[in-house]
Amino acid sequence: MSRPIEGPQWAGHVVVIGGGIAGTGAALAAAREGASVILLDGGTGASTLATGGIDLTPWKLGALSTDALAPHVKVVLETLGGYVVPERGARILTTAGVVRPARGHDAALLDVSRLGHGRVAVVSCRRPGWHAETLAKAWGAAFETLDAAVLRYADEETIPDADFSARHDDEDRLGWLAERLRASLARAPGRWEALVLPPTLGVERPRAEALSRRVGVPCGEPIALPGGPSGLRFEQARDRALRVSGAQHVRVRALAVERTGGLWRVTAEDEQAFDAHAVVVATGGLLGGGLEYAPSEATLATALPPAPRLPFRLTLRASLPLGAHGRPLELPGSLFGFAPERLAGPAARDRSIDRVGVLTDRETGVRAPSGAFAAGELLADAPRTWLWALSTGARAGALAAREALKARSSSARRPGEASASRL
Repeated sequence: MSRPIEGPQWAGHVVVIGGGIAGTGAALAAAREGASVILLDGGTGASTLATGGIDLTPWKLGALSTDALAPHVKVVLETLGGYVVPERGARILTTAGVVRPARGHDAALLDVSRLGHGRVAVVSCRRPGWHAETLAKAWGAAFETLDAAVLRYADEETIPDADFSARHDDEDRLGWLAERLRASLARAPGRWEALVLPPTLGVERPRAEALSRRVGVPCGEPIALPGGPSGLRFEQARDRALRVSGAQHVRVRALAVERTGGLWRVTAEDEQAFDAHAVVVATGGLLGGGLEYAPSEATLATALPPAPRLPFRLTLRASLPLGAHGRPLELPGSLFGFAPERLAGPAARDRSIDRVGVLTDRETGVRAPSGAFAAGELLADAPRTWLWALSTGARAGALAAREALKARSSSARRPGEASASRL
């Protein structure tokens, strides 16, 4: 039998819910404003599935993105480290055989827009999902295969990309790889402009720069499938940045957010509670786990539902308004809810499943109820991109910190507010 939560285990200025790029941006920005910050991380989300290309808007083939980054985004990226955002954008390779534009990228990836017109070597080796000859033909005439003995142990023909990449965090193993690549390049005639490896270059941090110095030519990876090393490199960068910023990082799943006693209280698993003057909810969208598709017809299997309900809902209890296309979600007129083809797929006119999220204040773009903010893919009608999530998170964190510090200062001048005096 669970006991009631009697009081918070932590009381401070800002609670951030979500450990993805939006939540990370919020925590780092709030800490930079001078607030005490705690980030509640409920586990793997969409940011951990990131493939390494980072964009402000959905990319289009042939369009090189040069959209300017806001100063608060640049500051967070510098704090994270491990990411490159060239002024003129980048062109990166994918294991689907596409050379695609990007606003920036994980530093382990090779930016071919920075190369000249020479030959680019594609390392030929037996790795899952890697066929150098096919990729070289798909990427273009400048790419040619290069035989190189980059696999050291038999299991490296089958282990996942993330595990193979983690082996190159070791300096000795990276040196061994550099020796093999230099020997292969020496045997191949002519001059090489750069070298492309399968996803290989570290998990603790990107190892492309260190390998390039040892080999003598630029080395890098293409974009891997979701769940590869880029997402794990983000997690490592996040953890380092949070430690440096002074923000607390607690691995626990938040269950509810409510206003109580002039503060925001976040309750979490294991009967934990956290109080703050402001809260940033950055739990992700449908992919990240912050929203779920829960139509009324799913409540009782084949039985008639007792009442209609909205087809989407938050996965934590919070009074945050959901909507799409700039308006609140509508209740279906039928107990059996909306037909799924009205919400998604090629037949839908508005494709709400792509746009649903928390409706926000038009002035700031991130405010929900007073003192509560939403950010990232949880927002309605927003581009589902990595840099955009970072931008909204950083902005929400800075605004939350300012509002929290202002509220803290006001409550300190008013006697008799015990709940606020704890902060």
